[in-house]
Amino acid sequence: MTKIDELIETLVSDLAPIGRQALRLRLACVIVLGITGAVVALLTSLPFRPHLHHVTLAAFWVKFLYTASLMAVTIVALDRVARPEGSIVALVRVSVVAFSIMLLLSLAQIGTSPVTSYLGLIFGYSASFCPFLILAFGLPAFVANMWFLRRAAPMDPGIAGFVAGACGGAIGGWVYSLACIENGMPFIAIWYTLGVLLSGLLGTLVGKLVLHW
Repeated sequence: MTKIDELIETLVSDLAPIGRQALRLRLACVIVLGITGAVVALLTSLPFRPHLHHVTLAAFWVKFLYTASLMAVTIVALDRVARPEGSIVALVRVSVVAFSIMLLLSLAQIGTSPVTSYLGLIFGYSASFCPFLILAFGLPAFVANMWFLRRAAPMDPGIAGFVAGACGGAIGGWVYSLACIENGMPFIAIWYTLGVLLSGLLGTLVGKLVLHW
């Protein structure tokens, strides 16, 4: 037996089989941790956030369902990019469909609203900080997602990082929607989406640095 054979034997001697669902169980724990972190961040921020007006039921559910759909898509994408053969092409299409629905709802609301309300529907009260709050609320999930990927086998660090960041942003947006004061569909389509994309961009930058084999 050569020294290389001995080295290989030494490396594999302590290996133990793991369950086929071990990676997904770890991902589930990571997602729960990320949601918990976002909720804590939201509750911490509530005393500093003004509640300026009543949020309509329709606006609440649109925000909730839009961010929930992005969260679901990015969680599945995170599971796929954690594996060398994983592909997220179909999931990108689902995200585009979700965004397209938001655009249609935005156009419908603008088309049935007076011109004087357009600025309010687009910018609301919180456009200047909404995307950054979504990014901030998603940071615990982003950190947990990166930890998960560091213990998996992603092929493309940039794409994997983007998915980890976007997933964190989607979780942050979903939790943020529970206390968001805005009623405009254009606001949701623009600023919520921007928050998720900013989180994804952060993930791309970090992923290229830390997700190397």
